[in-house]
Amino acid sequence: MQEEKKTITLYIAQQPFKLSVAAAQEALYRKAEQRINGYIRQLSEKSHVSDRMTQMGYALINFAIKETYLTDKQHYVDTKLKDNLKNLQHALQAVLNGMEEEA
Repeated sequence: MQEEKKTITLYIAQQPFKLSVAAAQEALYRKAEQRINGYIRQLSEKSHVSDRMTQMGYALINFAIKETYLTDKQHYVDTKLKDNLKNLQHALQAVLNGMEEEA
């Protein structure tokens, strides 16, 4: 069954962006819109950056850095988890082998 699509318009720095998204993910896109606009507003107030393209560039850099960090961190966590699961598997296998030898 194909997922229902919906056309939405996000406004980033007062610039409209028309997107076709999965209906179930609309709230995610709206939340992203709010976070980006909040960051741009904060940048405008604190740094007095008023050029829209510059604001969007800074926002893009900020969110790309966060995404890169989280992706790298997730890869590390996944790798450590796999290693820990392998170690647990070996330990359990050793216990089972010991139980078989006792029987």
